[in-house]
Amino acid sequence: MSSFLARRLEVLSDIMFGVAMTVPVYSLPLPGPGVRLASWYPVLRPMLGPLAALGCSFLFTGIFWFSHHRRLRLTVARTRRFLFVSFAFLFLIVLLPASTVLYGRDPFVPWVATLYAAHLAVIAWANAVLWVAVILEQPSRPWQLLIGPVILAAVFLLAALVGPHAPRLAAGLWLAIIMAPLADARLTPQLS
Repeated sequence: MSSFLARRLEVLSDIMFGVAMTVPVYSLPLPGPGVRLASWYPVLRPMLGPLAALGCSFLFTGIFWFSHHRRLRLTVARTRRFLFVSFAFLFLIVLLPASTVLYGRDPFVPWVATLYAAHLAVIAWANAVLWVAVILEQPSRPWQLLIGPVILAAVFLLAALVGPHAPRLAAGLWLAIIMAPLADARLTPQLS
């Protein structure tokens, strides 16, 4: 991939990640004017679920953004296929506000929890596939670069499989994604 094209992809991806991280804010059920201080909890209570979903989505998107930028620093792919898979990955990121808003409204409805986790799993697997492509283009690259992306993919896939039966447990499993950046920091070589 030419350095010009890589820079263009980086700029485009930053815009898409920014949209995915901020758009769910507009769906928050904000209280109307004239709310008294004494009634703050009943007014803010409907915002708790959407705020929790927004916080999770912001964290997950941030982790994907960091992984994406680490991968772009290593990308020298010159194929259209790599570019199309990158666009598919970014399209999945742009769709994240839709599943986040839906999850924020009904987090413990089994099909909603499953849809949200499945969406995150598809993003994570697309991210892992892109990492595999980057590693395969230079076999001297360490396989440890896949540890973080594979942890993300496995956790979200497990949450998607658990979601139809135990939506609360699926949400609890997401806490395990913290292992991905920790494993990356400990086990992967520093990228220059």
